[in-house]
Amino acid sequence: MSRFYRPPFLDYQEALDKFTALRARLNKYIEEQPQKFLASFQEVKEQASKDDTVAMDILAYYYKSGVPSLLPENYEYYLQWEIVSAAKGNELAIEKLQFLLGFAISSITQSEQYQTIVYKNEIADYDTIYVLGKAICKMLAKEHSYFPIDMAKRPDVEKKFTQEAFIIFRKQVDEILPKTIDFLIS
Repeated sequence: MSRFYRPPFLDYQEALDKFTALRARLNKYIEEQPQKFLASFQEVKEQASKDDTVAMDILAYYYKSGVPSLLPENYEYYLQWEIVSAAKGNELAIEKLQFLLGFAISSITQSEQYQTIVYKNEIADYDTIYVLGKAICKMLAKEHSYFPIDMAKRPDVEKKFTQEAFIIFRKQVDEILPKTIDFLIS
């Protein structure tokens, strides 16, 4: 039994299967019934607001590049939704964020406290990235008030990718690293 309760992860393959099916449905609407895409996208927002991690991942997917004439690209929304999905245990979302979390995960595994973290969190080699990635994302979501119920109500506005935007998110990861380590050893 775990020392503390950790909600279960959404298995990578299950997350991928659900993500792929929902994306296929939405992509079909984009091609054949654009207005139905918009209505369905709002439904996905509603599901995401109720902690559906696959819906969160889908929102991230569409915000990353946008949908011409239907949905503006929003890099900040993309990362925020992916972070919340990962924080709630979606293994697929955690893997998608490795470009953002990689240095932090490496820093934790090389820290003096790592053996204590492994022991207290029952980390095995196969789930290191998932446990640490989820913890980092939980701290990011908490620190920056990424609440799905509020995020789903935001208007769809354009905020394209910029190097500066990425750097802001990387700095946020660096800033919460000590808090994440403290959380993992508590």
